[in-house]
Amino acid sequence: MGDPLRARLFGYGVPYRVEVDEAGAVMPRPTDAGGEAERLCRALHQLRGKGEGATDGDWVYSLPFGRCGIQGRPREHLIAHFCVEAYIDVLSMDGVKTQPLAAGEIADIEPGSVVRFRARPLEHHCVLVAFQTEDRTPLLGHAAPFTLDGEVPDDWRERLVKCHAAFDAAAARASDGGHRPLLERFFGTMAEELAGDPEIAAAQEQARREGSYSIEEEQVLFDRQLALLDETVLARIRDQDEAVFRFPGMFGGVAPLFNLVD
Repeated sequence: MGDPLRARLFGYGVPYRVEVDEAGAVMPRPTDAGGEAERLCRALHQLRGKGEGATDGDWVYSLPFGRCGIQGRPREHLIAHFCVEAYIDVLSMDGVKTQPLAAGEIADIEPGSVVRFRARPLEHHCVLVAFQTEDRTPLLGHAAPFTLDGEVPDDWRERLVKCHAAFDAAAARASDGGHRPLLERFFGTMAEELAGDPEIAAAQEQARREGSYSIEEEQVLFDRQLALLDETVLARIRDQDEAVFRFPGMFGGVAPLFNLVD
């Protein structure tokens, strides 16, 4: 076996701070790239056992997103940190379900489903999500925010509102199977765009060669991911170095760390 991290997409994210009204509609709280970089650095310092941060507020949410699955890959693994409570809402052909997620628990996300993460933070903490995707095909288009019409707004605020409204609308139709045509269209469009892409095939072959698809103990790779964080990397995140910081992302402010592995 080679080094699975060389084939993976991995890092950390601080989900979007939102307000949720009585009807369940999601509205983003004001922020910008600088603010999200600061939140992310604060949370990563706390993960390393240093410092204290301000409380996020009542709720944080990811974007609802999904992957069609190419030969059943890639799976994604998530860990939530600094949560009073956390959930993953999963919309699949079988319907909709909500999975409670304990702090430090590894959740496995299967392709062929649309998921959203939501959580309430501990006091004086920012919710932090650690993620590892088994290959790097999401960078090539094998991951997309969920919409009903295939159009994703450029503005992150509009995107957040639209994607959560789409998720809620599809979930409301799951009781009689009305959500299935919506998922078929979403995943089918993605699959058509990726079909025959040599870069996708190369990324999957690398993942097989490095042993990324056959890991039995994911925690070991999350520990290695944490070990990559040092003050130099945190300073680059705070400075919004594009190699290690992105906003907006699926989790709001995101620190992709795969560039740190040769």
